[in-house]
Amino acid sequence: MKRNLSVLLSLVVLASILLAACGGGAATEAPAATEAPAVEAPAATEAPVAAEPKSATGAWSQEPDNIVPYYTQMSYAIWIAQLTLVGLAEWDDQGSFVPELAAEIPSAANGGVSADGLTITWKLKEGLKWSDGEALTSADVKFTFDQVMDPANAPLSRTGYDKIASVETPDDLTVVITFSELYPGWQTLFTQGPNNAGSILPAHILAGKTALESDPFIHQPTVASGPFVITDWVAGDHMVLVRNDNFYGSRPILDTVNIKFVPTPETALAALQTGDVDWYPDFSESDIETVNALEPAVHLKVVPGADFEHYFFNLGTTAGVDGKGAADQDGFCPFKDVNVRKAITLGINRQAFVDSLLAGKTTVPVSQWPNSEWENKSLTPATYDPDGAAALLEEAGYALGDDGIRHGDCNGEDTKLSFTFDTTDKQLRVDIALAVQSDLAKIGVEFKPNHSPAGTFFAGYTDGGIMPTGNYDMAGYTTGFYPDPMPGAIDSFSCDTVPNAEKPAGANNYLICDPKLDELMAAGNATADPATRKVAIDELQKYIYDNYYVVMMYARANVYGYVDRFVPGSFGFFSNMNWNAEVWDVK
Repeated sequence: MKRNLSVLLSLVVLASILLAACGGGAATEAPAATEAPAVEAPAATEAPVAAEPKSATGAWSQEPDNIVPYYTQMSYAIWIAQLTLVGLAEWDDQGSFVPELAAEIPSAANGGVSADGLTITWKLKEGLKWSDGEALTSADVKFTFDQVMDPANAPLSRTGYDKIASVETPDDLTVVITFSELYPGWQTLFTQGPNNAGSILPAHILAGKTALESDPFIHQPTVASGPFVITDWVAGDHMVLVRNDNFYGSRPILDTVNIKFVPTPETALAALQTGDVDWYPDFSESDIETVNALEPAVHLKVVPGADFEHYFFNLGTTAGVDGKGAADQDGFCPFKDVNVRKAITLGINRQAFVDSLLAGKTTVPVSQWPNSEWENKSLTPATYDPDGAAALLEEAGYALGDDGIRHGDCNGEDTKLSFTFDTTDKQLRVDIALAVQSDLAKIGVEFKPNHSPAGTFFAGYTDGGIMPTGNYDMAGYTTGFYPDPMPGAIDSFSCDTVPNAEKPAGANNYLICDPKLDELMAAGNATADPATRKVAIDELQKYIYDNYYVVMMYARANVYGYVDRFVPGSFGFFSNMNWNAEVWDVK
């Protein structure tokens, strides 16, 4: 998130800043006396008053677990990373891929992309520094790769990085990345955005360390390459970020960015109305009319996106498949049956809560690529059909019991269709889960919601997270497969990305291992030609759709609210509001 804004200050502006900081120019010799008539000396004046420091305050309804994006899957954490730890490039508000720490985007024309597409050469900007004054060089890029691939560390994902054969640094400004096979999504590596976690990390701070997932720096970085650096963090209360004067681009306008941790979006809305905060980045579609009614004191910004809210099944198996994809524990037995998964999907009236709880401001998506060029338009969302759902459950052998809950034989054991559902404690998720609970009860399924704080819910494997360790039946949250269509899918569905005790790295929270999925995803990554990839990705979508591996709940938009005194930069489909925080201002 942040980009083609590497505009240097003019020498005139720089000189004026230095003079102001020093209180005036250097002393000079007094001029010689002249015969001109004497004049009265001007009255003494006070020294000019320094400009009032500028600050803005945002409300965060989720407190980050970690900040370094290789070790967190929480959006709120990645947003802080956008402000503090940037990458080689990013996506701007127009969806264009633009340089950040890099001097230019590699291409065939500038020699940055080899003819076979296997070698990518990045050139860094000259004079880059970390916020502590240490040089930021190609060595930091190589270190970033090394720490991701070090088996002594447990990043959430190595997708894409595991296709790199070597990273060479012939000089401080040059990084030569050679892939072992074609990887069309190379732009998502070493680059930062709301959905591609590729911050460059400081070798001078972290070199020689292992088990980085537990290192204090991962939770609270002490140096920054972005426009701001964290200086204070009081858990449960607030975070303070101050301007990084070594930022590569134009000098950030704000001196300080404050983050207040609030319990709910409703609390954030009240704080906007009273002026206690300047912006909130995560309203729901159901809040659009409420926020819009506050104009002109509070402004509304809605940006369509490719994110989606989804429910999914724990499909983990301790046996794995052909020696791959073994989870720590088996998922809920009935979910192994596609008819059970289909029945649950048909038994949820998704359109009803889109119309009511979300005020009809979004849609029920058909696949994991909503609102994008990759969406398979030949598919249509399954409609609400409780009778059809009940028939499927009967066919699968689950009959209604005296208590109104279906049960039947699953792997030789009498099993009730009664299971837990885990998600965060965001009020909208609470409300929707209650609606789902009511819907599923009508078909004899007991759906038991369990709501946790975001930091607990999104915890990684090494922190005992419920999803990677398989301690859940169903779960739900928002994600998205962009800016490239494949890395997110590979992270989520590959046999190789199922985490377990022996290999805790991996972001396959579904814990699914299906060799056919691996085959289809490989086809989507086998070529860089968009038309050929579209055919392959369409087939992948249809396979996930036909197998009811996830329940697509609703397509997300980015809904922001901010007070009139706050002047954000431009917002984008791939970049959200944080990509250009250096231009944020206040009136």
